[in-house]
Amino acid sequence: MSQERLACLIKEREEIKADEEMQSEKLLKQMEAEKQRILCEWKDLRGFLEKQEQLLLSQLEKLDRAIVKRRDESISELSQEISLLSELFNQRGGENGQEPLSQSVQGVGSSESREDRTLQKPESGFVELEKKLEDFSQRSAILLELLQGFKETMQLELDSDIGMWGLTSEI
Repeated sequence: MSQERLACLIKEREEIKADEEMQSEKLLKQMEAEKQRILCEWKDLRGFLEKQEQLLLSQLEKLDRAIVKRRDESISELSQEISLLSELFNQRGGENGQEPLSQSVQGVGSSESREDRTLQKPESGFVELEKKLEDFSQRSAILLELLQGFKETMQLELDSDIGMWGLTSEI
């Protein structure tokens, strides 16, 4: 090979090398931009999911407080009723009185007095709260199903992309 031909090959190879470096730099910059976009999107998604988690936990905590409040109110009302019934029982002669307790209670039931209202079985205030908890549980189950579907779809997409590109998960 002549000197001239060798010089021409060297120049050609240097141009190819420069072009390869330029293409490589361009791809690396594009890859970095894509990486930053992914990081930003996933950060937003994590923030969104954390916000939704806090919202769900807040709703659950509110329901918890309502249940405790209703329980405390119920216990207080029932304690007052027990006290009134005990007082009535004692006024009617108690265990040593002339009437058994069942007759005392029946006798009181025949007149329209304050005691009559206490003898009626109190309505449970938990029905509405049970419904709210059931609704919450159903919504939560639907959301968990959606999240599971999202995770499965994401995994399938990532697995198929890795296989398609001939990449391994070690890269």
